[in-house]
Amino acid sequence: MRWLAGAATLSLVGLLLFSSLNLSPSLQAPELETMAGMYGVRNAVAAVVLGARLWDTLFEVLVFAMAMVGVRIALRPLGRAQGAPPVPESHLLSQAARLLWGPIAVFALYLAASGHLGPGGGFPAGAILGSGLLLLALAQGTESLAQRVHEGALERLEYAAVALLLCTGTAIAWAGTKSPSWFVAANLLVGLEVAIGAWVVLHRFVAHRGEL
Repeated sequence: MRWLAGAATLSLVGLLLFSSLNLSPSLQAPELETMAGMYGVRNAVAAVVLGARLWDTLFEVLVFAMAMVGVRIALRPLGRAQGAPPVPESHLLSQAARLLWGPIAVFALYLAASGHLGPGGGFPAGAILGSGLLLLALAQGTESLAQRVHEGALERLEYAAVALLLCTGTAIAWAGTKSPSWFVAANLLVGLEVAIGAWVVLHRFVAHRGEL
């Protein structure tokens, strides 16, 4: 085992030295503005994430979905928490959650839908929407919120979003054509998947640990 680790270390050092000598031909990536124009969008980051590195993004979404499934499977043998009363509801927190949930959801939708034009996209939009659900869970209780949002239907919707994103992204990547409408649809699907996945993981941990 030691000789294997030593060989791997020497190989890595040799690779680094070889790359530092500039002996191998280097690929010239286009300018970000040029890349954005190639896909018909204004945001160069969106052109990279959902254009040039589309395969990486699709696999990242798949890894996130598999992590959610892994949490469910890993926590299932532990059973649910018993006799853990929820934290007494704060009137101030309840009112704040009721007032802020609408703007949070609208802002997340805006970030996802306009991610091809400026800063934003599906991942930050999903994180913001998931944070809004966490705020509601703190104000109303996780189990109460789970019944209101119909978590079983949400999980099926997430799986459908992941499948649709992977199938559509693969077809578009294979065809080699992308348009702004693809970026909008992909960001919306990614945001939906991230938000629902964050909520499901939160609920699973709370169900096995105790109420928030």
